[in-house]
Amino acid sequence: MDEKTNAQPIDEKTSALTQNFSTGKLFRYVMPTILAVLLASLYSIVDGIFVSNFGGTTAFAAINQVSPIFMIIAAIGFMFGTGGSALVGKILGEGDEKRAKGLFSFFAYALIAIGVIASIILWFTIEPILKALGVTETMMPFCIAYSHIIIPAITLFMLQFFFQSFLATAKKPGLGLLFTVLAGITNVIGDAILVGVVAKGDPIKAVQGAAIATTCGLFIGGVVPLIYFAFKNKSLLRLGKPEMDGKALGKACGNGSSEFFTNISGSIINVVYNSLFLYMIGDVGVAAFGTVGYVNSIFTAIASGFVLGVTPLISYNYGAGNKENLKNLYTKSLTIVFLFSAVATVVIEALAHPLASAFSHGDEQLMQITIDGLSIFTLSFLFKGIPTFGSGLFTAFNNGRVSAIISIVRTLVFNLITIVAVPLLFFFIFGKSYEAAFYGVWYSVVFSELLATIMTFMFLRKYRSKYNYA
Repeated sequence: MDEKTNAQPIDEKTSALTQNFSTGKLFRYVMPTILAVLLASLYSIVDGIFVSNFGGTTAFAAINQVSPIFMIIAAIGFMFGTGGSALVGKILGEGDEKRAKGLFSFFAYALIAIGVIASIILWFTIEPILKALGVTETMMPFCIAYSHIIIPAITLFMLQFFFQSFLATAKKPGLGLLFTVLAGITNVIGDAILVGVVAKGDPIKAVQGAAIATTCGLFIGGVVPLIYFAFKNKSLLRLGKPEMDGKALGKACGNGSSEFFTNISGSIINVVYNSLFLYMIGDVGVAAFGTVGYVNSIFTAIASGFVLGVTPLISYNYGAGNKENLKNLYTKSLTIVFLFSAVATVVIEALAHPLASAFSHGDEQLMQITIDGLSIFTLSFLFKGIPTFGSGLFTAFNNGRVSAIISIVRTLVFNLITIVAVPLLFFFIFGKSYEAAFYGVWYSVVFSELLATIMTFMFLRKYRSKYNYA
């Protein structure tokens, strides 16, 4: 693209996107988006706490087994949101507000259509999918009961992810936080009433209650922003006449493919881990990995929320040709990512015992397995932040290819390699035993993220002169 400096006059709506951020100011700017993504991720965690304590281990294991399927479908909304907002943000930086609004509308309408089609297909295929994944007969009724309530809400799930990205691009991250807080409150109240009171210890009613509570939260997270953008507002974007541009849609999907594949690969890996622990330990193993997965989702949500908050700033300044702001944003972002990764690792290691007890409902075996797994898994947090930021950075530059390579190799290739290689290495060093296999599986995540961090730094070094961020 042609280099531009101060290509467009800065008005009241865009001034926040072009300022020179200090580390503290940047963190404060992205904080609403971080909290919005974090609170959205807490839906499943709240469900898990209530179901594990009022429905039992099998019901808890069941929702952990089926949830990755919905995350794979909902990831389409994440792809449209991250990839689309990067493209729209760049166009806003170039000064073409009309085209930006038209493409935003087109992406939203296309996503709704895809969501409806996905719900119909999944409704008729969910049971065969669960059987193919090896869901046990004891867990199947719980999985089906949960699925039949969540499936019709898949479109809302997608829209929530979609609008989380675009509210930051529209310079309304605080509004995104408000919507998510309201959705989270709705979900918690729903769980307290439907799972804690109405279910009365019935496991099936517990999972159904959790699904209904989640759906009500998704309605606020997905439909309320849709209504906001449908009417005249003070943001940079508004839903209206779509600009039907298939090439732009393909570019947006290409930009966001990394986030899409990250969610898909992560869900696939979760299925693999669930199957391994189901084979090695049984339902209690799936439940233990579910707890560790919840803690991991908190870290991932914060890291992803930071990336979602900062990438519109990067996209806009890239479109406007502001090299100094790009360099500043890159340096400050790396500083925040390094600090967060280190602090998160220390904090979670210290809280392993109380976190495990929150989901163990008095089951000593479940609690001990969870503590052991969590103390090892948490070490991977030292390395998770950099690949997450690196992938988001290239999405912001509309380089979907590099972003996708980082995400796919990180979440799928490295994970599949290490989940085989590390246990074998532990067998060689410590001898063939259950303990070697158990610890080898947990440590495989740490080695996978270390490899991903090394790969990301290689890409950051290679492209720094092309995009002028360092």
